[in-house]
Amino acid sequence: MTLAELATEYETESQRAIRTDTRATAHNTAELFRRMLSNRDAANPNRITIRYRTHLDVVLRWCRQHGYRATAAVGGFTLQRGHEPVLVAQPGNTLTWNGHHITIEEQP
Repeated sequence: MTLAELATEYETESQRAIRTDTRATAHNTAELFRRMLSNRDAANPNRITIRYRTHLDVVLRWCRQHGYRATAAVGGFTLQRGHEPVLVAQPGNTLTWNGHHITIEEQP
């Protein structure tokens, strides 16, 4: 079973639970698996694919590590460094670091 499947399974269990402590434990476990997935997505310093499951702070940290200021917005993220033009990325896009700049590869 994958981490995503485990997260879904525990989230479903949390919604079915009657006891508050059981519900909270299952929800926290699902959240842990989602956090693990986000961190795994950001493990590559040269590219990260933004997914709906990706935690906001993981993308913000990845951009900051490359010298960019990133802001989370309703439809995705805005990225900027210095006086460079603003980049807009959304779920499904891949951010690529070429050693000098971040570029955005849009999902086909």
